[in-house]
Amino acid sequence: MPEFEIQLRDVLLFANHGVMPEEGVTGNQYRVNVRLRIDAASFEAAKDDLGATVSYADVFDVLRSVMSVRVALLETVAVKFAQEVRDRWPVIKSGWIEIVKTVPPIPHMIGEAGVRYDF
Repeated sequence: MPEFEIQLRDVLLFANHGVMPEEGVTGNQYRVNVRLRIDAASFEAAKDDLGATVSYADVFDVLRSVMSVRVALLETVAVKFAQEVRDRWPVIKSGWIEIVKTVPPIPHMIGEAGVRYDF
């Protein structure tokens, strides 16, 4: 069965998530990747209709909204995002979101930390 994969790649957002109190004040930069799989069997290219798919601009709006609400865990952000997009677009069959904290507040660590949630 044909499918489309709607993608947001390497989206950079600033947010204040984290367990440590100072993360709520200083915040951090996050890199986010999203993949949403939708059924393409009924898509008609000749109609060129945005309503027959999921707008990645609208997906970004959901992502930005979810990322703007401070929580302690990135897992919470991921699950909330998945719930919102699936509620809004029932055509989404599956997907995943990856949220990476580009400068985690871990002493002596050089690198990134994050989560990926498959739904």
